[in-house]
Formats: sequence, C-alpha cells, structure tokens
Amino acid sequence: MNATYLAFAAAVALLIASPGPVVALVIADARRSWPAWTILGGVISAQVLMIVALVMIYLALDLEPVILEWGQVIGGLYLIWLGADGLCGGNDEAPEQERPHAHYFWRAMAVGLSNPKDILFFLAFLPGFILPTQPFAPQAVALIAIWALVDISILVTYSLVSRRLSNLDRLQRVLDLLPSFFLLALGLVSCGMGITSLVN
Repeated sequence: MNATYLAFAAAVALLIASPGPVVALVIADARRSWPAWTILGGVISAQVLMIVALVMIYLALDLEPVILEWGQVIGGLYLIWLGADGLCGGNDEAPEQERPHAHYFWRAMAVGLSNPKDILFFLAFLPGFILPTQPFAPQAVALIAIWALVDISILVTYSLVSRRLSNLDRLQRVLDLLPSFFLLALGLVSCGMGITSLVN
C-alpha cells in the first residue's frame, strides 16, 4: 500500500510540475506579492475535480461527453480572455490596494475548473492507484491528501522561483508577458479541442 502511495506521489509531482494555467497565474501573481490566495484557489479547484472523479469511480457513473466538450470550449474562452487581458495591461494595477484577496482565490478557482475534461483525466489516472481489495474511502482520502500536499509544495516552489527571478531586471519583461501568452495558448488549444470534439 505504501509503495502505491509513493508511486502516486511521484506521478502527481511530475504531472503538476508541468506548467498549466494555474501555474501561470501563480508565477504572474508571485511577482507582485506572495500568491497564497492564488495557490489556495488552484489547489481547491483540483481537489473539487478529483473528488468528483472519485465519486464517479465509486458509483461507476458515466458522464455525457458533450457536457465536457462544451465546458472545454467555455473554459478555453475564459483562458483566452485572461491571457488577452494580461497582454493588454489588465494586470498593471497594484493588486494589494485595488483587488481583495478573494479576487485571486476565485480567479484561480475559475481557471482550475475551466477545463472539466480534467475529470476524464482523473477517471483514467486514479483507478490505477486504487486497490479493489481495500476499503475505498480511506484510499480516496489518502489520494486526495497526497495530491493536495504535492500540489501545494510545487506551487509554492514556483512562487519562490518567480519572486527570485523577478528581481533580475533582464527577466522582468519576460515574466510580465510569459504567463499571459501561456494562458492565451492554453485557451486556444482547449477551445480548439473542444470545438473539434463537438464537430466530429
């Protein structure tokens, strides 16, 4: 059982470490202040999707693909809007003075939940780490806790690196634009994949 959890933790670390939209937000927000609320929103959004997938696994439910495909298109449009807003100077204000902490939390939640096809990923990924001979609930709680710990650790690491690099003048402009370009690209890919799935 411990070997299964260690393998799960290693797999999760590799998955979360690859840059995604929440990582892009954390990197962008870390340049201004410590992004605790962004990290919290990102972690909780992943937990929500994971819990939904675990409930579906437990109940052996099927989800209509068209619901996820429309969700992917809408989520992609939201990421495109966030990226374009960042590139057009929408993040130039002083966040501590003009934006409440809740803004960063709910924005990260929205970004994390913006691609409901992550539920399909969890449905494909999680069963390999659930032992059918063991009680389901304790395993589910352990997997949720491991994901949360690894998620927080990696997002905090990205934050520390971003804050360190933001002190280097040469990299400042790159760090200003890179997260917005990344969100824009992810939104275009997500939207395109969703539209392709709907058309076919």
